[in-house]
Amino acid sequence: MTPPSTAEPALSVVIPARNAAATLGEQLEAFTAQVWDRSFEVVVVDNGSTDGTTELVTELARRDPRIHLEHATERTGIGYSRNVGIRASRADAIAMCDADDVVHPGWVAAIGDALRHVEFVTGPLDVHTLNADWLVRTRGLAIETGAGSFLGAFPFAHSCNVAFRRSLIERVGYFDETLRNGSDVELSYRIWRAGVPLHYLDNAVVSYRYRTTLRELWLQARAYGRAKPELLRRFRSAGTDIEVTRNWRGWLWLVRHAGLLASRAGRAQWVWAAGGRYGPLERTVTDRYHERFGSR
Repeated sequence: MTPPSTAEPALSVVIPARNAAATLGEQLEAFTAQVWDRSFEVVVVDNGSTDGTTELVTELARRDPRIHLEHATERTGIGYSRNVGIRASRADAIAMCDADDVVHPGWVAAIGDALRHVEFVTGPLDVHTLNADWLVRTRGLAIETGAGSFLGAFPFAHSCNVAFRRSLIERVGYFDETLRNGSDVELSYRIWRAGVPLHYLDNAVVSYRYRTTLRELWLQARAYGRAKPELLRRFRSAGTDIEVTRNWRGWLWLVRHAGLLASRAGRAQWVWAAGGRYGPLERTVTDRYHERFGSR
């Protein structure tokens, strides 16, 4: 057990959690095994869990005093939970990851050392360790080798593997709590507009866990897709010109690849692609309806 310390940590890791008891334990165990020559803390932000998440964190905190539990009680929302964790954290260097993923050995040291010299970092997302082979094949492997890219316009850091200096967040602002999805992209955009580069750390690896059922894949892809029109509107309003490929090409891909539905891996790939195409269309139609008839 790590002895308690009253000194402020050199790095704070924020993990938002809502009904994450099934996976959070593995993530926290990975943090108890992290080795670094400086101190760090792990702040788990429970956002109204009903499945034993709070009890799990409380028990693990007894074994490792670097783990702390915070409660986000005013409302639900990932951006809100992240901001609660940032404000509750004590270090000037802040990292974020998710409750259903697992950091690799050396992640804390890589992130913490980098933030001594730069303001904004991310690293690879390993999709092989936590996912079956058939599931890995449903998407590309770009997230294992580089930062995210929003339609080729600017790089962004996935919220499950990102870190920044507190002073940077105080300059550009916290996560946008009005966005249900895409707040990591939106924050990265503001940092990019501020002229701060995103540094990619090959040795700061997080194993990323995919959804496993067709329903979960559909809902996640649809949610990501729904966020795109709003993000595009904001970025264009701010003066960034972003070209978008006509959406009909995506629908044509679904037709041409209907044969994928014959296999388990193919169905997962097709459903993921379909959700990603449907989400933007759904959001665009909804927005135009509200513009014409008003919100109800």
